[in-house]
Amino acid sequence: MVRYRSDETLFLLHPTRRNIYKILCENPGTYFYKLMKQGTGSSATVLYHLGKLEDDGLITSAKIDGKRIFYPKNLRTKEIERAYMLLKNKNALNIFLYIVNNQSCYQNQIAREFSLHHDTIRHHATRLAAAELIEKEKKGKHVFFMIGRVGKAILEGSIKLFSESYIRFIISKLADDCHFPEIVSRTRDQLTIRVVCPGEDDIMLSIDISNWEIPLIENPEKTK
Repeated sequence: MVRYRSDETLFLLHPTRRNIYKILCENPGTYFYKLMKQGTGSSATVLYHLGKLEDDGLITSAKIDGKRIFYPKNLRTKEIERAYMLLKNKNALNIFLYIVNNQSCYQNQIAREFSLHHDTIRHHATRLAAAELIEKEKKGKHVFFMIGRVGKAILEGSIKLFSESYIRFIISKLADDCHFPEIVSRTRDQLTIRVVCPGEDDIMLSIDISNWEIPLIENPEKTK
């Protein structure tokens, strides 16, 4: 069995902390109360382990739309985390997908498609452009929208989600007698990391990444 250290600063060696970290890896941008609903413990327990993970530099947090969310560091870049946070909003996602499927469209088209007010379109388009998910270009009276640099990278699958630098980062967070983190398997839907600890059971960390994809559909459903 794995021996848990009294200082509890090594995230992989504590089951509750490992579970919270795994949830955040699979669902970046998770709210505090959603973590509690995952059966990770009482509010005091969750706060304690979130604090430890944040102190160790494993996770970070940000306040979005008045709510604090938590997500892992070193797993994806900050700009990708920001992009996925924005696309959790249904209107933002529908607008983004419409632009993907209708290059050089303009605001009136999107407003008619989803029966949304122009101010709503403008609000989300501004945020999507700031995250480089889309680009805006003004021609005459119209502002045209195209897919942006980050949007292209996500849709083309050119972002390397996990790298050797992440493995080195994991090593820096382990006990001196736990070595050799390695990627056991890496598929489109899941990443599995094994940490060999001499004299103890190996630690396995499997991360489901199937929900990290942006659903590219031909005709996004209209928002009611």
